[in-house]
Amino acid sequence: MYENIDCTVLEQELKESLSEKRYRHSKAVAQTCLLLNDRYELHLDTTELCSCALMHDMVREWSREQLVDYALAHHLKLSSEEREYPVLLHAPVGASLLSARGFSEQVCTAVRYHTVGSIHMGKMGLLLYIADYLEPNRMHLCDQDRELLLALPKPEDLCLAVLKQERAYLVAKGKQISFSGEELYQFLCSGGTF
Repeated sequence: MYENIDCTVLEQELKESLSEKRYRHSKAVAQTCLLLNDRYELHLDTTELCSCALMHDMVREWSREQLVDYALAHHLKLSSEEREYPVLLHAPVGASLLSARGFSEQVCTAVRYHTVGSIHMGKMGLLLYIADYLEPNRMHLCDQDRELLLALPKPEDLCLAVLKQERAYLVAKGKQISFSGEELYQFLCSGGTF
């Protein structure tokens, strides 16, 4: 396990390796995860949660070739969507790199599934998935819509609302809903909890 996580050190690492926009996004996702953890009284370890959120896009700016090369070289298990759309590879590649650095399985699993969601993502992954969508720098939501979403009583309700919005967007764009996202949608519709 990654001992003595220092989120300040992780922030500095990201500041040096990411664009200013991606760095701001990562910090905002971390702040949103902490807000959700408090809001829903989930009692997740705040240092692990913060590190997970900060590092979720650590390789998001790698080139398609770098992501594909890493995934192939490390024999990562990939979904059909990830094979078809290499931009999604930043999630499994990031999780693999964090695992190699000794981050906990919970952190790595959350990062692994933050792009398309999964019934296997756990509570930390649930918060990361939601926060990645809700963070205040994202322009697809106005403050009022964000507040309405945050008023939902359970994090699973909030995740389901996010999934519904993402489904509507994908349908409008003529894009396919991922298998993992559809499985998560059905799980939550049937009352599933993390």
